[in-house]
Amino acid sequence: MSLADDREVNPHSPQHSSNPLASSFLEVRAVDAPPRLNLVLLEFHPEAMFAGVKTAIEVAAVTAGLLDVAVRLILLTQERLDPPARAEYERERVAKLSSVFDGVNWEVVCGYEVTDTSFGRDDIWVATHWMTAHALDVSAQAGKLSCDQVIYLVQDYEAEYFAGPHERAFAESTYSAGFALLVNGTQVARFLTARGHHVDRAQIFAPQFDTWNLQQAAARRFREPVPRLLFYGRPSKPRNMFDLGIAALTMTAERLRSEGRTVSFVMAGEEGEDVSLAQGTVMHNLGVLDRSSYFSELSRVDVGLALQATPHPSHMPFDLAMTGSVAVTNEVDGSRHTMHPRIVAVEGSPPALCEALLNAVTSARNGAPRSVGYLPPRDGSLGAPLPDAILATLSGMGRAPAR
Repeated sequence: MSLADDREVNPHSPQHSSNPLASSFLEVRAVDAPPRLNLVLLEFHPEAMFAGVKTAIEVAAVTAGLLDVAVRLILLTQERLDPPARAEYERERVAKLSSVFDGVNWEVVCGYEVTDTSFGRDDIWVATHWMTAHALDVSAQAGKLSCDQVIYLVQDYEAEYFAGPHERAFAESTYSAGFALLVNGTQVARFLTARGHHVDRAQIFAPQFDTWNLQQAAARRFREPVPRLLFYGRPSKPRNMFDLGIAALTMTAERLRSEGRTVSFVMAGEEGEDVSLAQGTVMHNLGVLDRSSYFSELSRVDVGLALQATPHPSHMPFDLAMTGSVAVTNEVDGSRHTMHPRIVAVEGSPPALCEALLNAVTSARNGAPRSVGYLPPRDGSLGAPLPDAILATLSGMGRAPAR
């Protein structure tokens, strides 16, 4: 691949990388010490432990438990803090992690502290976002650590996040870095395999859902006087296809108005203004929901629209479907419609999504009773249980714990 000035780009060369964190581990200092698990995240906010970040933390907790090691949480984008603020920063995070994952010893290292931190020669590293994987790749190429020490937690095909070839190339290169791939869900694994990346079937795990909270939301489900339609609207995230969703919802609102039907439209996922969809129809923006409000909202929704341009279908369609809603999403590789009986996946066009939404509103009100309750995906359909996938990954690295 060439840049505009025709220079050849080396994906392992930090000076040419579009990743500002590429050099983060070039000065790693390895010592003889008991091994730890180093989980590398961009950031971690205790009050926002959802979906991808929550899954990464769970991977670290389960792996550490299997190996009986402590976890060092490395947060690469954290800016420098003065000592009192730094101590409080770590205390808040360790307290939250310890309350959720009992029995694991947690430590926090900020990005600016990496060069002053000693790492064990036999440490295991867990890469998450592609920028963290690229930083570890650069370090491995420089001989600072070994590829066989790294688990790459792949939760989406992140090269698809970028329109430009330069960024895509760097993200794509991380899947060929020689790390052990631990993949979240069969959809992502299928996408990787189709692009020439080997994925061991045993190292694919099913998405980690908030099972107890979803069961409670399903049990509390009630029917609003007017059908309620929730849109997962995040205009700052291109992969969630906000403009496509608004186009489909505008068509839906106009069709409903012409047919004399009333539906309550709400949006959540990002702060912003309400959205006018059609004459007299306004979609109220609930903004960013905390955990309690999120699960409460799931109990009220009849139909959800959650779009995702990349292979990972996101948790929202599943959360909606598992708690009793009809979830409409866009098809990507021809398999999303098989993920759950209450997930409807169609062509990603306004007319197709509009028809699916209209049918879903009718089905939710006139079809099967809402009392059918909590319905999880079929066992094994999305991947293996997380502990089994982690054991398979560790075994492939020669790190399987003695039983």
